[in-house]
Amino acid sequence: LSKSAMFRLVWIQLFKRSPVNIRRLTLVPKGYNAKGLALFVSGLVANEKYDEAKAIIDRLKTMSCSGYSGKGWGYNFDWQSRKFLTPKGTPNTVTTVFVANALLDYYDKTSNTECLELAKEGCQFFLKNLILFEDRKNLVIGYMPGNKTRVHNVNMLAAALLARLYRLTEDSMYYEKSKKAMTYSVNALRPDYSWPYGEFSFQQWVDNFHTGFNLVARSDWMADTKDECCRQELSRAYEYYQRTFWQDDGCPKYYHNSLYPIDIHCAAQGIITFLKIVPDSEGTAEMARKIAGWAIANMQDKEGYFYYQKGRWLTNKIPYIRWSQAWMFYALSLLARHENGGLQAADHLGQS
Repeated sequence: LSKSAMFRLVWIQLFKRSPVNIRRLTLVPKGYNAKGLALFVSGLVANEKYDEAKAIIDRLKTMSCSGYSGKGWGYNFDWQSRKFLTPKGTPNTVTTVFVANALLDYYDKTSNTECLELAKEGCQFFLKNLILFEDRKNLVIGYMPGNKTRVHNVNMLAAALLARLYRLTEDSMYYEKSKKAMTYSVNALRPDYSWPYGEFSFQQWVDNFHTGFNLVARSDWMADTKDECCRQELSRAYEYYQRTFWQDDGCPKYYHNSLYPIDIHCAAQGIITFLKIVPDSEGTAEMARKIAGWAIANMQDKEGYFYYQKGRWLTNKIPYIRWSQAWMFYALSLLARHENGGLQAADHLGQS
């Protein structure tokens, strides 16, 4: 059965959707996830816990994937999607971007040049291995080796990291590549200023947290490059996000046309997005506080961890580390830092 793509898809969806944690029963091994560890690093740096952050960075350095140019990081499990299988240990752009941003968060505060060099190698991984398309004005960075889908949050997250390295190194190559990637994905905005997840017919949904990724990536890119092109498009897309995905009490909608499932990842990214898009606006800070308050009141267990999802009838209370705890730790760390002195636009504490 493990050789059947359909069985693998059903199997992983069973674990994802079951409100009962069956991992121990089915002998799923415990392991470290690079993306989750990177979020904890960024949160610890925001809290000025540099020794704890360095301990996790030391582990991340041992977790890069071999066989590719540069350094890439991936997931610690096989992942079956509707269209392809990603074997354990396959590096991907998104995880690599999160790790590289965590390394740069630490570098910004400690001047640890090894972290800067590792982040550069992360960019080399996707620039050397994963460019799907490039011409004079546009560039598309892929998700992982062997995958040809064009996903906008992947492309924009990578572009924002390249822009951050441009600011730190003044290497114009980073700026040129990043601007091409940003141009491509900004041009994918629909007339109502919503962003589809990707370009294939089965990727046309519009959801909360991926839209947040895109908005923060675009905002960070402009801050790092000092390039104000497409400011109007960002403002309109932000208005769409603010208007579409949030209820008055701070509860997040998952899709543009559906409340359920109410997902903790959306709440966490919402806090980050409202803090980082207009960091000097009391209105956006108040919205971040409202979302945090709603999540604490409705999604936090008495033991401290955050639930995964609330459905129409059931709540999935499994304490996922990467999806739930790492994201809320990072988001609340940014909020606490903001409340204790303000989050400046030029401070990048990890890309979401």
